[in-house]
Amino acid sequence: QAPPNRLSMARWLVSPDNPLTARVIVNRFWEQVFGRGLVETTEDFGTQGARPSHPQLLDWLALHFAQELNWSVKSLLKTLVMSSTYRQDSRMRPELREKDPENRLLARGPRFRLSAEEIHDQALAVSGLLSRKMYGPSVMPPQPEGVWQVVYSGEQWKTSEGEDKYRRGIYTYWRRTSPYPAMVTFDAPSREFCISRRIRTNTPLQALVTLNDPLFVDAANALAKRMHTQGGSQLENQLAHGFRLAILRSPNPEELEVLKQLYQQAMHHYQTQQQMQDESLPVSTVSNREEEQHQLLALSVVANAILNLDSFVMKE
Repeated sequence: QAPPNRLSMARWLVSPDNPLTARVIVNRFWEQVFGRGLVETTEDFGTQGARPSHPQLLDWLALHFAQELNWSVKSLLKTLVMSSTYRQDSRMRPELREKDPENRLLARGPRFRLSAEEIHDQALAVSGLLSRKMYGPSVMPPQPEGVWQVVYSGEQWKTSEGEDKYRRGIYTYWRRTSPYPAMVTFDAPSREFCISRRIRTNTPLQALVTLNDPLFVDAANALAKRMHTQGGSQLENQLAHGFRLAILRSPNPEELEVLKQLYQQAMHHYQTQQQMQDESLPVSTVSNREEEQHQLLALSVVANAILNLDSFVMKE
């Protein structure tokens, strides 16, 4: 007997007689936290979708969310991340490799690659380049030349200047027929149609983006400057500082030795070059002293390697 309007529709969606809404919402947040939904096909709860791996858990969470938490998303997320299931070690143990390789039984903590926007923003945040500016029009961050070739209009990709160049990924200008390539490589959708789940892939193109994309090169250069200016005068401290900024822990002796060897190899390369090329110098780090230029360039190589570590692009 409710009037046929949007308020009646909203009340029906969250009615106790409609269990589907709470189940769908809970499953989507579970996927964001654990990497895979209790129902893997978050876009399809119908007969063609996957069966829930833990149906009783899904039912309990849905009831708890709607009736006890009063639809509070913040409280739901706290429930998930404070659980012993989420706080488990994410390392694969030998006994689980055959029994549960995809962690469907939740015998270990979640481990999955960050989204395209998260990788973009994290690289800028660690390097100190990320703009904290909020709202406003879309921006055009650096991208490789030739991606935009619009023959039927005069539109061009004009790289934004100042802090707009390094704004969060959500502000990136998006053209459906030619989306931002670095994010598409990390499985961001083209937005030609609506999706509720991104399928994560693992391709060599992703490593090529984080190694060579102009924005990631700028991030590595800026991180090198932070290592040089904030890490003290000792090389080991500078390398450890950059590692901590990116990975949020200190490197162990073996890791520090690898970084040190990489630095020394890069330093030898730049010191033995016949002529320095100005275009190879890190942005905003050019020094009048040639030795300091070599140090900054070598640190940039190390910073680039740190930003390409598996630990940097993975949530675990």
